[in-house]
Amino acid sequence: MNHDAWLEQADLYALGALDGEERAQFEAHLATDCAICAARLREMGEALRALPESLPSVAPPPALRARILERIAAERAPAAAPVTLRPARRPSRAVWWAGWAGLAAAAVLLVFVNTELRTTRQEVHTLQGRVATLQAELSRREETLRFFSDPGVRYVSLAGLKPSPEASAWLLWNPSTRQGLLLARGLPAAPAGHAYELWALAGGQPVPAGVFSVDAAGRGLLRLAELPTDHAFDTFAVTLEPTPGVPKPTGPMHLLGKV
Repeated sequence: MNHDAWLEQADLYALGALDGEERAQFEAHLATDCAICAARLREMGEALRALPESLPSVAPPPALRARILERIAAERAPAAAPVTLRPARRPSRAVWWAGWAGLAAAAVLLVFVNTELRTTRQEVHTLQGRVATLQAELSRREETLRFFSDPGVRYVSLAGLKPSPEASAWLLWNPSTRQGLLLARGLPAAPAGHAYELWALAGGQPVPAGVFSVDAAGRGLLRLAELPTDHAFDTFAVTLEPTPGVPKPTGPMHLLGKV
């Protein structure tokens, strides 16, 4: 088995798609201290950890906001009952000073209560933001797990062409739901004003599937755009195009792979 085949096995191993004799053969190959395959597994692990970030965020349930507002309302102090003043004799100096001291103490207490109430409300708003963030993160993770566990997902390998012979990519593609995730690696940095664009081809007719950039290591991650349901896509390709993308490919093709 040549090393390109071992690298494809490494991709499948990282996804948990190897079993039986193929898994045993690959693990035996890893036991030979193959630095290339070990590096590929580390790279795939980083990419899989980054996948949830590419999925859309989901708003928290409306019931959460209602519960928090009820908690704030419950913490509000009841309004003080009105006091009826009656004519009285002129108080003595001692009583007069005592009355002012009581009013001053009440004012200080009122300021303290208002400060504590504002602090409590701020803490509630902070907790609300944290809960919303956790809800969105949980939804992204659940969406990722549903995508990976779908038996209809296919693995598509894209090979580097003449402009980038060392580049490659893999695509997880579900023909039924038209959902897909692309991880590219080894692509050169795009010139200013340009980016890489993924194309889904049906009978040779290209349909735009999304635009992505790459990091300093030449890696790019893309969640495919919504694709038409009346096409049977059999090929995927990546070209270099002007940002923010074009309706038809015009630039050099860097990656190509068949479903």
